Amino acid sequence: MLSSILLLLLSLSISGSLVIILISIICRLLNKKLSPQWQYYIWIAAIARLLLPFSPAENLMGHLHSSNNTNSYADAFHSSTEINSNQDAFHSLNLPDSSSEKSESQNKINTMHSFKTRLKRILRKLYEYRQYLCIFWLVTAMLVLMRKITLYQDFKRFIQAGSAPIDDIDCLETLSNIESMLGIQKPIELWSSQLIASPILIGFCHPCIVLPQENYRSEKDSLSKAFYYTILHELIHYKRRDMYYKWLVQMTLCIQWFNPFVYIMARQTSRLCELSCDEAVTARLKSDSEQKEYAATLLAAMSTKPYTYKEQTASLTLTENKKLLKERMEFIMRKKETAMSKKLLTAVLTAAIAAASIYSGSLPADTSAAKNGTEQIEGSSQSNTPESSISENTTDIFPEKDTLKSIKSTNSKDNEITAEQADEMALALTNKIWVWEWVEFFVPYMSKEGAKQLVSASKHAEWAGAVDQTTGKKLKFTKKQINRARKKAPSEPLTCRDIDSHALMIMQSNGDWDCISFMLPYMSKKGIQAVTRCYNSKHGDEKKRAADYY
Repeated sequence: MLSSILLLLLSLSISGSLVIILISIICRLLNKKLSPQWQYYIWIAAIARLLLPFSPAENLMGHLHSSNNTNSYADAFHSSTEINSNQDAFHSLNLPDSSSEKSESQNKINTMHSFKTRLKRILRKLYEYRQYLCIFWLVTAMLVLMRKITLYQDFKRFIQAGSAPIDDIDCLETLSNIESMLGIQKPIELWSSQLIASPILIGFCHPCIVLPQENYRSEKDSLSKAFYYTILHELIHYKRRDMYYKWLVQMTLCIQWFNPFVYIMARQTSRLCELSCDEAVTARLKSDSEQKEYAATLLAAMSTKPYTYKEQTASLTLTENKKLLKERMEFIMRKKETAMSKKLLTAVLTAAIAAASIYSGSLPADTSAAKNGTEQIEGSSQSNTPESSISENTTDIFPEKDTLKSIKSTNSKDNEITAEQADEMALALTNKIWVWEWVEFFVPYMSKEGAKQLVSASKHAEWAGAVDQTTGKKLKFTKKQINRARKKAPSEPLTCRDIDSHALMIMQSNGDWDCISFMLPYMSKKGIQAVTRCYNSKHGDEKKRAADYY
């Protein structure tokens, strides 16, 4: 279960990273043509892709994973002879007898072989320790979350200890007027503190604007424009629920703490939060002089006095750093364009990014577990396997080159499989298991009538009525899946050699003899020996003899 969750998390991380890269490229290329508000909220598409394991039946992650599972074992089955064939081809060429050229080519071949060997060892180690990796991810995510919550609580206590409510009637009246203008029904508290250098908004249930202890009166003893703009800025943050958005990003960081692209997203959303708020404020200013006064308010808030306590996660502040302030000043003084072409561009980009986020998809936890052999689909015989058999089982997931080479080189059945025989095996496999990618292997070679029977067969199979734990829908094969698989015209006919590799892959993943028993009549002697040996390594208390199935 933990390993399937880890695989689901990795698929979400990869697809979310692709969306982050896409949004980053678009925002960088079209920065001045896109409003900060659009750039700010479009990151929700990336957040949704990183957190939500929902995706259409056809998606990028599922396609890549199914292609890998369909072909990986077959590729491994035949890759053992690639090096030997390359060597034979090299020696068969009529080239000058140059020992240096031969040694150079031989070194390249050996390097490639060494790299593949090391990669297999790394993958094998990761597979062996997958449970520990999942636990390590979970513990780290909890620690990061606890640290952020603790910092937030400490920050609130610190501010409350050094703050006092503002009782100036004019200040409170201005606050009330701006609340009415923005349509804010819930009263916002107004405090002052000598421990901060810039105005901030804190609190979820009891929001509060905390101002530095400064004189907000002008020379005529009336409230300055700086006070008005400061309150307007912070209340717009509250109205847009920027605090919740900021914590949603932080939650994503906790879950996807290992993904460097998520930290890029967090920095961009923090930057765009202030820029988009400035956009909302300046949209309510009628003249250039008011915009200059607002810009002067930002400059005044950027005090040289350092923060006594600084925690960006916990609050929304008027200013953060000088680099961002410069960008905000340039934006405030920039002339705003409201051309129809700009609106059309943002609409098209929104639709494109949303479609990319949806199509990138994820892997369902239960299906991914079945495909990768991390959980037994039927029975619990593996729990009784002795430790020696477990180590052999791990080895069988990455078959040794010599074993695969012997199967291919001595295959005595190169006969082609007929469409009727492919129909028989596909329908029999459909009755036993719901893993579509295993059945899909036969579909391009099936007859038209046989392929039509797959939908009906899935509805009356032994597993009919089973529910996908991720989507909540009943498992069944669809006409769309079958038609798509039928379009994959095979370049070569299906042979008994191909049945050998497919049966071995199923046995390595599932360990259920019933799922490959109907393939035995079409397998070679060496292929039957391979699946028998794999089965015996998984079931130490039950042995099968390959000679019984020749």
